[in-house]
Amino acid sequence: MKSTELALLLNNDVDKITRIGEIIGKKIAIRDNFENLNEFEKIFIYIDIFENHTTDGGFKTFFWDSAGQFSHEILEAYERIGAHKTASIIYDSFLLFNEIPIPKDLHLRRNILSSFKQDLWDTLDQEFYNCNDNIVLLILEFIKENSNHFD
Repeated sequence: MKSTELALLLNNDVDKITRIGEIIGKKIAIRDNFENLNEFEKIFIYIDIFENHTTDGGFKTFFWDSAGQFSHEILEAYERIGAHKTASIIYDSFLLFNEIPIPKDLHLRRNILSSFKQDLWDTLDQEFYNCNDNIVLLILEFIKENSNHFD
């Protein structure tokens, strides 16, 4: 039995997610370098990155940090697991930038963000926190449906 299959046997869904994150995380030798991951593992990691950054500080923190370089990959990851309401909120955050794609360059992104007013982010943060997409359930279903792509 694969490590991910064992993780899915845990009783608590959050524990399942945590354990799967640990399993995938061992494949990441250098921060923000996901070349050792397949596309399914990347989807998990992109969602994990976004959830952690927005929980800790909302959209502005996400874009301000290095994680913002994965904006478009994160949007696609939410679409892939079927979290369409969340994906729509993420897309709305992109519209605050006057350019798409969102710059991968940290300094350029921060320069753009410096001109934004905080209240622009507050509305999006509230929409995200109140969104009823069950991300834990959706990501676990995604993993189960694609279990042959997870170790």
